[in-house]
Amino acid sequence: MRDSIFAAIARRFPTERIGSSKLLAGIWRTLFYLFRPAKPFIMRLPHYAAWVHPKKGTLTRVILRRGAWEPLETDFFVSRLKPGSFVVDAGANFGHYALVASGIVGPDGLVVAFEPFPRNFELLRSNISLLPVQNTIAEQAGLADKSGSMDLITDEDNPGGHSFNPNLIWKPGAKISVPVYALDDYIEERHVNRRLDVLKSDTQGYEWRLVSGARRTILRDRPVVLCEIAPAALKEIGDSHEELLRFFEEAGYSILMMDRGKDALVPLGYDALRRHFDETGREFEDVIFLPPEGGLEAGLDRVPDEAGEVGVVEAVDLLNAGR
Repeated sequence: MRDSIFAAIARRFPTERIGSSKLLAGIWRTLFYLFRPAKPFIMRLPHYAAWVHPKKGTLTRVILRRGAWEPLETDFFVSRLKPGSFVVDAGANFGHYALVASGIVGPDGLVVAFEPFPRNFELLRSNISLLPVQNTIAEQAGLADKSGSMDLITDEDNPGGHSFNPNLIWKPGAKISVPVYALDDYIEERHVNRRLDVLKSDTQGYEWRLVSGARRTILRDRPVVLCEIAPAALKEIGDSHEELLRFFEEAGYSILMMDRGKDALVPLGYDALRRHFDETGREFEDVIFLPPEGGLEAGLDRVPDEAGEVGVVEAVDLLNAGR
């Protein structure tokens, strides 16, 4: 009974605003702990509705508490989308970036979400079914440098940690053979005759393999690339973040990095990012690679102020301030 009552409350409560209102967030948490729902329910978020699981097992527990997922990165992601855009979400999990993109690219756009882990994939498909416009394709597969199949090792302690590398698993679970595609092959074989506008990668150390398999598409289409870079995870499989950075540097891309101390996106040079990885030993960083047309300005809307157009750093500050 309490599950049904709470699901009805969630349908009416402005859950899409709890990430920006402490009052609403407090009321929501009180209701949640009062009813303690055990079953999944549909929750509205700023850009979409999704099935949320109150018990351990999926990343949706985070959005249940916070009302949002990676809000600053999401704001930037939204700024790069327009009706008709083509977006690829690699490592989609429950589908946050794919779901956000769907509502903006509209009926003329296309979103392809890759998620190899079966349980996450089913949740992704359920969330896609809630979309008002069916412009999103879910693929139960990973992206790599070559098309074929690989063994995915599940992580029983980390719902976002399933990996092709057993050394990265907190608590190893079942091993599952899953298909993988080189993105270049996928686009060619599916006859996707579109320019790729945005590529998001969260692949637990397989980011260089993904980029290697998408090299032709990236150099041809110059998409914005949102990429979680995990130096230690890359090293575990014989890759290097140096290779990844060198590819984008030689392709003329510029960088924004999520500075977690400042809770802001900051412009950064390649040498500075290399030093950051060497000196901090960070497990991962969220990095945005901006295409070369116009340098850093290509990655931002140029926002005029009273004196005219502002520079790149000022535009980043405005984007951060406008969360």
